[in-house]
Amino acid sequence: MAKTDEITFSVDGMTCAACAVRIERVLGKQDGVNEAIVNFATAEARVSVSGAESERLQEAVSKIGYEINERQPDEERRDLSEMYDEEQSAQFRRFIGAAALAVPLLVLAMLVPASGLNTAVQWALATPIVFGFGSQFHKVALKQARQFTSSMDTLVSLGTVSAYVYSVWAYIAGNAVFFETAGAIISFILLGKYFEAKAKGHASAAVTKLLELGAKEAIVLSGDIEVSTPIEQVAVGDLVVVKPGAKVPTDGRVVEGTSSIDESMLTGESVAIDKKPGVDVFGATVNQHGRLIVEVTKTGGDTALHQIARLVEEAQASKAPVQKLADRVSSVFVPIVIVIALATFGVWMARDGDIETAVRAAVAVLIIACPCALGLATPTAIMVGSGKGAELGVVFKGAEVFERSTRIDAVLFDKTGTLTRGAMTLTRINGTPEVLLKAASVERASEHPVARAIVLGAEERDM
Repeated sequence: MAKTDEITFSVDGMTCAACAVRIERVLGKQDGVNEAIVNFATAEARVSVSGAESERLQEAVSKIGYEINERQPDEERRDLSEMYDEEQSAQFRRFIGAAALAVPLLVLAMLVPASGLNTAVQWALATPIVFGFGSQFHKVALKQARQFTSSMDTLVSLGTVSAYVYSVWAYIAGNAVFFETAGAIISFILLGKYFEAKAKGHASAAVTKLLELGAKEAIVLSGDIEVSTPIEQVAVGDLVVVKPGAKVPTDGRVVEGTSSIDESMLTGESVAIDKKPGVDVFGATVNQHGRLIVEVTKTGGDTALHQIARLVEEAQASKAPVQKLADRVSSVFVPIVIVIALATFGVWMARDGDIETAVRAAVAVLIIACPCALGLATPTAIMVGSGKGAELGVVFKGAEVFERSTRIDAVLFDKTGTLTRGAMTLTRINGTPEVLLKAASVERASEHPVARAIVLGAEERDM
């Protein structure tokens, strides 16, 4: 039996969920590919292969107008929040530029009496909006048309260019024009793209924040000398020193010293866990007291923290059953809308013979169908849900969990610490107050959770 591997690609060029479905279909048809999952929201493709070469998959996808690049196992996931921040800024600049021209265009069209000069100025204002700030839609639509495919950008391009071209013809013929329609549509769609990038950027920041919990440096023991070393340079077998109050830099095993480690970020357990030689510790957990010497057993992507981050990534990249249905619908959505628009044009022409009314109705069909909510809502919801869960310490193993969670009637917790404040408190004294005073005096210098609870209990009782 051929060995099965999983290859992760970053995907460039997708503009809607229909693009993801198209890439997924092409990858799935390649020899040696067992399964392909393309996620529009995370801009990634996960391909399960048995002997298929990465280069051949990249070539197949490039033929339909997209680009995929393999991500190596030890390569960090590209910072999606940073990528979407850049996209957000770019879309906002385009929107501001388009809106600056669209506002006077609408004023001229709606409030100023019609005249040849008025229409000429509208033409001049609409041109840079449609073919300048809106060029991203036309470029994608043209590239996909060459491959006999379509996307939501095809609807935007067809609708706005149709309104623009008709208006040019109407201006020459002396009829009513719709330059403001093309300009306003481009502006509103750009505003939608800005909000879309903003939403995806917030959602994708969860994994980045999770990985930021890890230590940036480690104190490596070289003989009797302690050397501060970037965490990327720490290797398996190194001995690292973990001082009181410091984060454990990476996964390892205690070889010297005793202490208590706060592992709540990893396990949800509020009580610190006692550690002694021979016991495992995990990166990003916090040493409460005592100096530990730890032998490194795992680094980089093999650590528990990175495994949790990978689970979050996989949950974000996975598809719920309802999303698979939405993807199937969105893959045929654009062609159906185009057919309906053409049929609308034909019906109005047959009914009234008025090309102005027919064009207006056809353009309305194209534009109303433009937003990609059908294909974007589900993956964005999964990103937001899994990201918010990661921030709160809840990891979802897959997208189908979100659907099943709607049928939950009761939740059982196996740890009392999950339901408490996360810190020990002194609730009762067995004995005289002098017993607490003496105990607090002894424990005042300790950082152990029980010691802190005793000291705080004494302070609350003004001792």
